[in-house]
Amino acid sequence: MGRKLIMIVFPRLLSDLLDEMGGPRAGHLALDFAWHVLDLEREGIEEPVLSACLEYIEAAHEAIDLGEAVPRLLEVRERLDAVAERRVSNMFFLAGEAQFTVDAARVGVGLMLDKAYERGPFSHPSCLSVARQLQAEVGRWAVQHSEGGADERLVARRARWEEARWQVLHILRTEPNPHNDAG
Repeated sequence: MGRKLIMIVFPRLLSDLLDEMGGPRAGHLALDFAWHVLDLEREGIEEPVLSACLEYIEAAHEAIDLGEAVPRLLEVRERLDAVAERRVSNMFFLAGEAQFTVDAARVGVGLMLDKAYERGPFSHPSCLSVARQLQAEVGRWAVQHSEGGADERLVARRARWEEARWQVLHILRTEPNPHNDAG
């Protein structure tokens, strides 16, 4: 008798896990994913931007838990915008780390910010789209920091896969068992 080989493809599994996820849990996960990438790239991020990104993630977690855009969230977002805009020449663009942090926060607090700033509702990204964006960021970062002569496509692919693997494992570590009441 032959044994069946089961292959787990982390990006596909991640897609399956996050496809239906919404609400506060999706917001918290997107923020956790962004925090992880900031931690990976910590040494290459200028200090005012790194601190502002990390503080914004903390404020967004707090706002999601409270269910409203607390004043701290609005203050930290303005500070993040200010330090991130100073890093680039065009005032309408944020530094890359700040942009993916903002996108991750939009999953959980976007509607709150729309209401707080008295603007119509915008389209906000899903946790899955943020997870994929962050995988691409890790791939880009890995290529930038790879040794000369390395196959850049392979370096990027490996880094994206590792990030997807981390994301899946994080979900499995933090999500409650949906079958815990089954007999």
